[in-house]
Amino acid sequence: MNRTLAVFLSLVGAIASLAAAQNPRPRGGFGGTRPPADNERGLRPLTAEEIPPNLNFYAMDPLYDPNAVLGWAETRIEERINRGMLAQPLGDGKVYLGWRLLKSDPQDVAFNVYRSTAGGTPVRLNEQPLAATTDFIDDKAPQDRPSSWFVKPVVEGREQDASEVAELPADPPVRQCRSFSLKDDIRGVATVGIADLDGDGVYDFVVKHPGGGKDPGRAGPNRGSYKYDGYNGKTGQFLWRIDLGWNVDMGIWWTPMVVRDLDGDNRAEVCVRTSTYAATQDEMLPSGRAGFLLDAPEYLAVYDGATGQEIDRVPWIELCKVQDWGDNTGNRASRHMLATAYLDGRTPAILAARGTYGMMKIDAYVLQNRKLRKVWRWTNERAPFMYQGQGQHTIKTGDIDGDGCDEIINGSLAIDHDGRTLWCTGLGHGDASYMGDLDPDHPGWEIWYIIEEPHPRNGACLVDARTGRILFGADEPTRDNELSNCMAADLDPAHPGLELAGGRFYYSSKGTRLPGRVPPQGLMAWWDADPLREFITRGGLARWSDESLSPVEGLRIEGYVVQVADILGDWREELVTVVAGELRIYSTTIPAADRRICLMQDPLYRSDVAHHTMGYTNRLYPMTSYYSGTK
Repeated sequence: MNRTLAVFLSLVGAIASLAAAQNPRPRGGFGGTRPPADNERGLRPLTAEEIPPNLNFYAMDPLYDPNAVLGWAETRIEERINRGMLAQPLGDGKVYLGWRLLKSDPQDVAFNVYRSTAGGTPVRLNEQPLAATTDFIDDKAPQDRPSSWFVKPVVEGREQDASEVAELPADPPVRQCRSFSLKDDIRGVATVGIADLDGDGVYDFVVKHPGGGKDPGRAGPNRGSYKYDGYNGKTGQFLWRIDLGWNVDMGIWWTPMVVRDLDGDNRAEVCVRTSTYAATQDEMLPSGRAGFLLDAPEYLAVYDGATGQEIDRVPWIELCKVQDWGDNTGNRASRHMLATAYLDGRTPAILAARGTYGMMKIDAYVLQNRKLRKVWRWTNERAPFMYQGQGQHTIKTGDIDGDGCDEIINGSLAIDHDGRTLWCTGLGHGDASYMGDLDPDHPGWEIWYIIEEPHPRNGACLVDARTGRILFGADEPTRDNELSNCMAADLDPAHPGLELAGGRFYYSSKGTRLPGRVPPQGLMAWWDADPLREFITRGGLARWSDESLSPVEGLRIEGYVVQVADILGDWREELVTVVAGELRIYSTTIPAADRRICLMQDPLYRSDVAHHTMGYTNRLYPMTSYYSGTK
């Protein structure tokens, strides 16, 4: 071999060695340095050396199906509600009347108000049609005889069909609430769902009981079973009972509930997580005597809201191994939620979710021809580290990108309507958040987050809902578990947009740190005549003024508040409470200063109300998709 050939072969060998170093041959079990061909589609088998979320190769949305049919409805399925006519006695011959402005009403609609006493001929009470508000005080109502009231819309000078009536008996007691009795065997109430169960245009109630229950953070035996009772919202009549039985752990994280009309018949369905029925503790699976019922069959079940009869059930997201979810006890595997979303913009889908602190999965279904049809599954089990453990204690759904379809906010990440990951802040798990038009000067919606995990900055932050971009955040460190609640509401007309609080942090919607005392961070409601929101306090409501709470005079709220929603009268909100075997619905009687379309007809608000019956939502209140504060 001549010298030239030897040099050439040596050079070739060096190049081959360098290439081999950069692209080594696959080693046993490792799978090479490049992802396998099937990595992006389908859940490839993991090698023995891979321990999630530490993977050799990552993939986003490996279960995405571009051909998935997201719904079936030709037009958007929405509740058809009536005027919500309300009559509240004020004393001294006065009665406060309120009714809904519906989104189907013409912009220039006005109303005439009528009273019929003891079944007599109705008498018109107003001189000119009412166009400024949707409330009225009848100051000459006879007290010694029963009366009823109704309104007639006036469009282009012509009266339209009359509304339903609101009735009061003779000599009605002066109370700022209406109430009805719960069944005698109820010992405490966990939460209450609100929806029209029978299609009459009146909101009915699904009462989950008893109160209390265990938390997955502490293993312990199962000590009972939750029941769901349906009540007619017009008469208070008990309708039916659904008993989950003893094979479902009695705690909020095992028993999410959502009540929504899924099939367009204007009768809401009741959606729950359930199992094979065990009527007594003796019939319960043995695992329930010592800890969690991790070996019990799991289902998503849908019930007819009018009858309480089961329509269909499908398997819940599978447990597989407890350790897959991040611990050995079953705490993280036992985090279950439900939500609804219009994935195609027309058909309500039911979302079953499992996992919060590590692996997270969501199954989407639509109810079609009385059968649950799976639409897609989203999972983060092959996603990089920043997508792990991003869940929160509730789910928010709404059209964040303006495409007419709902996206899913699952904690610190967003999922598009077709089941693909949209964005992720990577900030991790938080206990609470609010989404809506928090800053009217910023395009689209915003999300106000507080994060439970420690961060050097942005532990409380405002995020662009469409992109996940942080608009501003806390510029100082937060400790682990320091931030557990937050607030987003218009408290001070001096600051444009909503005020935002989280723990010790208090900002304007523009990111200005506001001085002085930080306001409370609990339930709130629109109660008086202005667009500022009031705080719900023990026994009443209070306005935020001069860095302190000023009670609303003449108001006494009794019982535990289980829902805040616009379910009667004009656009101000009702407080639903439970006290002494009663369900009470408190309504304001303060004369309104303006009129607004019924808040329950706003898609984001309606979604928030529906999702209040699962997860840790007892301190959260619904938000509107539009800016609802002072201009």
